[in-house]
Amino acid sequence: MRVLGGVLGAAVGFALVIVVSSLASASLGGVPATVEKSKGPLYDVTFNETGLPNGTNWSVHVAYVGCGCEGVRTTVTSNTSQVTIGVTNGTYKYTVERVTGFYVNGSAKGEFTMSGAALPAINVSFDPVVPYVAEFVETGLPAGTNWTVTVSGNGHGQEAKDEHQSQTTDAATMNFTLPNATYHYTVAKVAGSFFIDHSQAGKFVVAGASPAPIAVAWITPPVFNATFNESGLPSGTNWSVAVSGFGGTHISETASSTGTSIVFALPNGTYHYKIAEVLGFVASGPSRAGLVITDAAVSVNVSFLQVAEGAFYPIAVEENGLASGQHWSVTVTATHTFGHSRTETQSGKGTTIDFLLQNGTYRYSVHSVQGYTISTGGTGTFAIAGSSPSVILVNFTAVPTYTVTFNETGLVNGTNWSVLLRSQSAGSTPWPIHLVETSSGSSISFTVPNGTYCFKFYAVHGYRVTSGSATGSLTVSGGSPAVTTIGFTAKG
Repeated sequence: MRVLGGVLGAAVGFALVIVVSSLASASLGGVPATVEKSKGPLYDVTFNETGLPNGTNWSVHVAYVGCGCEGVRTTVTSNTSQVTIGVTNGTYKYTVERVTGFYVNGSAKGEFTMSGAALPAINVSFDPVVPYVAEFVETGLPAGTNWTVTVSGNGHGQEAKDEHQSQTTDAATMNFTLPNATYHYTVAKVAGSFFIDHSQAGKFVVAGASPAPIAVAWITPPVFNATFNESGLPSGTNWSVAVSGFGGTHISETASSTGTSIVFALPNGTYHYKIAEVLGFVASGPSRAGLVITDAAVSVNVSFLQVAEGAFYPIAVEENGLASGQHWSVTVTATHTFGHSRTETQSGKGTTIDFLLQNGTYRYSVHSVQGYTISTGGTGTFAIAGSSPSVILVNFTAVPTYTVTFNETGLVNGTNWSVLLRSQSAGSTPWPIHLVETSSGSSISFTVPNGTYCFKFYAVHGYRVTSGSATGSLTVSGGSPAVTTIGFTAKG
């Protein structure tokens, strides 16, 4: 019976643990709560809210951002004006969660550091999301034609998603329900219709009232096809044409194709066109010319001739400052009108990277190398016109690094032990650090740049830690920090 009773007692104890854990995970009514195992005493951080109706649920999420696993990570909800959370010492990030119909007036996110005593309360103010109507009114489109407007506000907090909207309609009016903010809007193009008076884009303000209706004016005149026919390009080659001019309103259109024809629907007017460059080809006739539409379609023939074989020139990019054998790379982009380009990347471990390129205008970008900054020559442009340009010089500067040393005492000579050193959080070091070193001697060293780091001594079989801390943090700032020492004692 004693055995059976022991089993039952263990089961009851197990059930009680579950109940306590469950109660600790909720905090309605502002009861302090934590849900994750933590090390060390807990201290209260309190959040006070104003602006919400009585009984409204709201939540705060806290997350430990220090080293090790001794911190708290939890979300606590309350239906009173207060949320209290018990946390251990350390640095935490907090987020006040969104409440439907309300937003935090100010920052909904922040950071605090707990160090042995309760902190002053963090005050949070909620305001209702008051919507107003912004009306767009179009004129000039044929009946039943779809048109689209996109609005984008200047908010970066909890209202941001309400401030970014897009709508399409075939009616003459379009309404957006928006909170207070400054907005930019853009109206999508409609085939066969053209904007009047710069009504394609603009700005308006919602400030405690609906703004005046916003007019979007089109002109929809008879249009005639202006067809550009190309010859000489390999099948599937992308090419482009831009047309601009006046046909009752200013018109600027660009079109691309991998076929042999590009067609613009244009009203009567006087225009200019421009044929975009195509890498490896030149237009045999003028790439720019005038174009007049007078109640009839027009055609323009465009012939391309391939650049002769061998019309390539060597381009050299030379680095200075990298350690011998260090890998680095450069990307060169052949730029073309209307956004078309061809990109080539070369890499190597020598001091010079070479390209072989045709006549044209290019931009280049040198890729970053861990442990170095690019002091000069990281980006730029150059042109090739029948000869190679000057060598492009890139100067690298090594980021200063310092030695971080860990010592052990108590282990038998030749016993392996290990240390992990990593960046404490994103952005706490110039580049992500996650290093593990093992030694059978009494010292382990790392070479790292300035930053804030976490360290961890791994367990050693047959030993326990009796002095020092197996986990912790350290800062490197312009020099090597003090040596960190841990003491091991053989288990009895």
